Amino acid sequence: MGDSPELPKWLALRRAGLGSTNFSLLLKRFGSIDAAWEAPADEVARAGLDAKFQRAFARARATYDPENELAMLRNFECRAYTWLDADFPEPLRDIPQSPPVLFVRGSCGPAFEQAVAVVGTRHVTPYGRQATEYFCEALARAGVAIISGLARGVDAIAHRIACEQGVPTVAALAGGIDKVYPRENEGLARRVMENGCLVSEYPAGIPARPDYFPRRNRIVSGLAKATLLIEAGEGSGALHTANWAFEQGRDVFAVPGSIFSRQSHGTNQLIRESTAKLVATPDQLCEELNLLGARAPQRPLPLPGIDPAVPAAGTVPPAARTAVPVPAVPPKPAISATPEEGKILHWLQDEPRHVDEIARASGLPVALVSSTLQVMELKGMVRQQRPLVYGIA
Repeated sequence: MGDSPELPKWLALRRAGLGSTNFSLLLKRFGSIDAAWEAPADEVARAGLDAKFQRAFARARATYDPENELAMLRNFECRAYTWLDADFPEPLRDIPQSPPVLFVRGSCGPAFEQAVAVVGTRHVTPYGRQATEYFCEALARAGVAIISGLARGVDAIAHRIACEQGVPTVAALAGGIDKVYPRENEGLARRVMENGCLVSEYPAGIPARPDYFPRRNRIVSGLAKATLLIEAGEGSGALHTANWAFEQGRDVFAVPGSIFSRQSHGTNQLIRESTAKLVATPDQLCEELNLLGARAPQRPLPLPGIDPAVPAAGTVPPAARTAVPVPAVPPKPAISATPEEGKILHWLQDEPRHVDEIARASGLPVALVSSTLQVMELKGMVRQQRPLVYGIA
């Protein structure tokens, strides 16, 4: 629990919908929320609150019992910190629209000396999945806390890797501290609370709303030293997070993606505009963050840009992740690819494809593609993700 004696009234006003601007106006006028709570309505109006929030303030005083808000915190085993609390996360204090109250559930607080926000598309491709695992494993091995938004796709993968590697992770919610969205991630949320915490600016019982997600993203970036984007299409919420990070004076990095993948259009555009700095390996990211004392996992990431005229013969990176600490494991021997396998690998670099699509793109007979894929699957080079659809293993 936060250490502010005014906490119950902060909670009541927050439930009524007052945000950072309103709390700032009240503190400037009255010096404390206790004094504002006891002030006459005409004095509250002189603080500068618009009519909508004057009504919300009056409703809070008339209908909300501040002590009930404390009881609800205890019911959900939740803590709440206000701007006045020593435990309020320092990185959030000075960001634009800093949340006046931060609700926290989990085994630890949300503030860490080294934390990176990892965000990206909900519709992650195999490339994006591998890139997320690749970078998050390296961050975990460097002891870096991972911040994200508990969404499908990149967010969920980032949280999962942090939990598996035993480093703290923080998930910022777009609804009340008890409202996990999407529901399918409730199990993951429990793991996050065991390894870190959930945070929200909304009290328990408030459902997630579409307009809450962009606002949630400022907390994701605000808690982190830097933000890393892995696959973000045009209009992606991850781009909102990058914009918040830029406005907050945080570093923004992006993993380059295929020019043929819609999920990478946003990240590639940020790199082109120099809004985000390109990082193609964890070593590059660690160097930027002064974390080179930790070694990144030596797992090559298949990047796009291979000349279609040259078969993409080569090696396949091992898919297995390692635990912390990482033992010295000899690399697996390279798997040589036949010319036909090289062509097929090239057309699978971007995303999984149907056998017929691979045949059309590569110019190989369907029967040859089908039989070659079966052999490649036995070699561990590809895997069948659904009937007749294959992706790189």
